[in-house]
Amino acid sequence: MTHYIKKIEINNYKSCKELAATLTPYTPLVGYNNVGKSNILSALEWLVKDKLLSEGDYNDINLPVIVEGEVVGVTEDVLQRLNEEHREPLRPYIENGVVKIKRTQPANATKKAEIKLEIFNFEGGQYAKNPRGIWNAIKALFPEPIKIGAMENAAEDAGKSKSTSTIGKLLKELSTTLAENHTSVVNRHLNAINRRMGADGNRRLDELTEIDDSINAKVENLFPGISLRLHFDVPDFNEIFNAGTVKVYENDTEGRDVASYGHGAQRSVQMALIQHLAEIKKNAESPTTTLLLIDEPELYLHPFAIEQVREALHVLSQNGYQVLYSTHSAQMITAERAQHTLFVRKTDVIGTHIRTPLRDALERAVPNTEAQAGHLFSLSQSTQILFANEVVLTEGKTELRLLPFLYQQIKGKTLGQSNAALIETGSVDNIGKTMSILHEMDLPSKAIVDLDYVFKGAIHSNYIDRDDEDLAVLKQLLRSLRDDNVIEMRGDLPNAKHCETMAQDIRSHDAINSLHNKLKSRNIWLWKLGAIEAHLGLRAKNEHEWARFKANTENPEIGLEQTCTDFISVQQLVEWLE
Repeated sequence: MTHYIKKIEINNYKSCKELAATLTPYTPLVGYNNVGKSNILSALEWLVKDKLLSEGDYNDINLPVIVEGEVVGVTEDVLQRLNEEHREPLRPYIENGVVKIKRTQPANATKKAEIKLEIFNFEGGQYAKNPRGIWNAIKALFPEPIKIGAMENAAEDAGKSKSTSTIGKLLKELSTTLAENHTSVVNRHLNAINRRMGADGNRRLDELTEIDDSINAKVENLFPGISLRLHFDVPDFNEIFNAGTVKVYENDTEGRDVASYGHGAQRSVQMALIQHLAEIKKNAESPTTTLLLIDEPELYLHPFAIEQVREALHVLSQNGYQVLYSTHSAQMITAERAQHTLFVRKTDVIGTHIRTPLRDALERAVPNTEAQAGHLFSLSQSTQILFANEVVLTEGKTELRLLPFLYQQIKGKTLGQSNAALIETGSVDNIGKTMSILHEMDLPSKAIVDLDYVFKGAIHSNYIDRDDEDLAVLKQLLRSLRDDNVIEMRGDLPNAKHCETMAQDIRSHDAINSLHNKLKSRNIWLWKLGAIEAHLGLRAKNEHEWARFKANTENPEIGLEQTCTDFISVQQLVEWLE
């Protein structure tokens, strides 16, 4: 990838009232239905495609639609690969490899001539309106984009060759190699046809000559001095490719059009073409960058096929294509690419907007680079957060295994149905920082912690004061239990077992309840009996014990209330989560 559109601003286009986003060569868009993901793709397409918008494309019909883009990577090497007629008009408007363009369609516009394409003049500090040759130069940098809708045009895209279709792009790539090897042979055969069918052919078919003679006898009576010959245009090598299509064969039957198959087959053909395009483009140099804009590429595909399409799109993003796609599938986003994902949301007030990306949130919340890497791995491994409206953090395996089950048992629906993601942080020390990162992403979060959290993690995250009076009570009680040989404790920090023993002592209850409420005000749930196992009545932390708990809960003769040691607290937790 050489140059690409790094920043885009969309104003008054459909649901995008005032949207700004930072893009990469490979940018997934995630969000629920009807938040405007497709509108972002369409606005980006319009920036580099000369077409008139309809009245329905305006958010407010009394205001203009404006889309601005910042292109980066327009180096001298890129310019040298362009024709001189495109290179020179562009050169004065480049600063440090950056070009800024803006397309504006006024309110009530009725023809393309009213649309303004402007390019930023860094020297003058303002946009210049359509300087000579600029539009053609931009088209040289960004040729006709490929936009593939969620389903409506799959058959056309996969079955008909034109510049905006996948097969059209594929055949264009193929034609270069085939032309080098077979042009002379194909043209020889085409010339033979032309000699028989063309008006000036030296071996015209006898039947055509007879028809010509019959017609000319009649023309002579009507308009003396002229004569006619039937003529049939024979396509050249390139025109044959421009008329290309695909036929689908099944069980040795006659070939059928793609449109005659169902959505699953259409989408499979479409994505197979993209995969092959990725193969032939790999490591190929290109002076242009083609926008590839796809709505839900995973539609109708099985899990392994989704992975193949995902990797093909990534290859294209490194070889002459800037890829943006919307998705509802966590399989379309790997851990290492989660940081490039845009979280698309929509409200009535501000319309479609982008939440702070994961990478930006990390840089703001965790300045230390090494610490960023750990948090990035932890969060990006959990691609659920990409599709959630709320995140629940936990440090323990038991919560991860049993909390979704408990939630469904009590609420009659899953965490997913409540748009909540359950994420294991891997360490209690990560709770505070992870909540800070999610806060930067404007993604609400809650956390569930064991009782020992108040002695270290809560203090380090400034959720509890180091000299908190309730904390002092618990520390004094721990020393008393140690002196009485009830617990064996080295140092001042208790472990989980110490806390469970302490929680059984009535002298701790008031302080624990107070600390529970203090952390709850910070969206953190503190297990008052020490850990979730004590509230559920679990004897161990392993798969066998978790399975035993589920079996007892689902047993009509036992049920959840009798299985749990402290059902009331568990129920309160579930209500708090919702």
